[in-house]
Amino acid sequence: MPPNSSAALRHERRILDSATLTSGVGQVIDFALPLFAGAVLGLSPGQTGILIAADQVAALLIRPLAGMVVDRVDRSTVAGAGAGAFAVGCGLYALSTGLPLALIAAVVTGAAEAFLWVAIRASIGERLSEDSSVFAKLVAAEETGGWLIVVPAIILLSITGYRWVFAGAAACCLLAVWGLLSERGHRTRANDAGLDCAELPSTPLQGLRGIGTKLRPMLVAVMTTMTAEASVSLLLMLHLQRGFHLDVVQIAYVFLPGAIALSILPPYLHRLVLRFGRRRMLMLGSVSSALFAAGLALAPTPWWIAALWVLSAVAWSIVIPVQQSVIAEATGSMHLGRGLSLYEGACLAGAVIGSLAAGLLYESGSWLLACSVCAVIIALGAVLVPAAVRRLEVADYPAPTPECDEDLAPAPAPEQGDLGTEESASASDTRSNRRTSLTSRREILIDFAWHSGLFAAAAVITWVIHQFFTGGIVTTASVVLRVWATVYIIDLIWTACDLLKNRDA
Repeated sequence: MPPNSSAALRHERRILDSATLTSGVGQVIDFALPLFAGAVLGLSPGQTGILIAADQVAALLIRPLAGMVVDRVDRSTVAGAGAGAFAVGCGLYALSTGLPLALIAAVVTGAAEAFLWVAIRASIGERLSEDSSVFAKLVAAEETGGWLIVVPAIILLSITGYRWVFAGAAACCLLAVWGLLSERGHRTRANDAGLDCAELPSTPLQGLRGIGTKLRPMLVAVMTTMTAEASVSLLLMLHLQRGFHLDVVQIAYVFLPGAIALSILPPYLHRLVLRFGRRRMLMLGSVSSALFAAGLALAPTPWWIAALWVLSAVAWSIVIPVQQSVIAEATGSMHLGRGLSLYEGACLAGAVIGSLAAGLLYESGSWLLACSVCAVIIALGAVLVPAAVRRLEVADYPAPTPECDEDLAPAPAPEQGDLGTEESASASDTRSNRRTSLTSRREILIDFAWHSGLFAAAAVITWVIHQFFTGGIVTTASVVLRVWATVYIIDLIWTACDLLKNRDA
């Protein structure tokens, strides 16, 4: 199958759309669960911590098993099953009236996300030899869910309450199931004899222990930097809430510019990776993130923090896709599930340690000390991560993306006797390119039509709220709609740029 065939691109698009839906659901749960535990379930802070820890521990423990399953079974099927189990977990949250059922829901969602995300990343990783920007596209798709799903969820929460939010999250997961299973079997079986893996390095690694040994330098570097990154994120939430006394919607305003940047920048910054190499860009990303952490200590207002958060988004837009692609290349296509499960496990372990450390640092009473410690650890990543990439012996300069190939590849000179054949082939290529361009434009317009429909529905809901409700719900709905309007305008500009890039030749 040609690398850029419509079937392969359609499969990639459905995987990315499912990633957007399920990533958004995950962020909704991260946002709503602590509030739900206290306001509806009546749990104490300690019980709420146990509930959240149950989800994280289940996700961490199940990931190695998920990696082995993903390398043996059709990957779209595993991802679809994970999304289905994720929907079940959201439904259990909606039905919960106390800690026991909520704990079951937490374990189910943690285990489901382990299978879901390992399978999605392994499926995307299969296209790495054809398009080195696929992990950048995946990061952008995941972060798009951060505002495309979370903003409607906040509106729904202000109108109906937490249980309907979890029910809506379950519906999003079911849409992802449909998208994943509709392409089942399309180049997603790790041991498929027809899988084209020639461009990715072949490795003799057979088990998790062997893969873990090979990846150890990278996993240690990732866990170290992720510990500091997670600490910064939690410290920032605590500081905005307790230091600046912001409410939930105001905090959302602070994070929104960075979330939008992270949903747009990764594919564009990948071009810099192609030009300057992975190790240099990883150093730049680590320095940028360290400057963000250090800048937080001196930021006088939330608006300064919002601007600094964009700087952090730039860093993550570079670092996360490069880390994932390096892990995929180092493990080889036959072991993508195992390698990526270990990578995600290292990220989760760092997040757990970082969350615990953030609480201790914040309680120390010195905001400057907390930010400085995190900045120093993140800055160490400028040395640790590039060195780990070098030890993995993967290419510093990834293969160009298909678009870059077209720009860089010189046109072969036709021989004198083959002018007619050459002209015919050129005409055929032109027609093929036009068909591809038209298909891409149609998909872009369809996506924008969906976004427009969602925005119109939100506007109607807000109007209904203004007509039939009073008080805080009206204020919340208006603020959320204004945020969404800003996002919609950015989406309009982004769509126009994509249409210009995909215009007919």
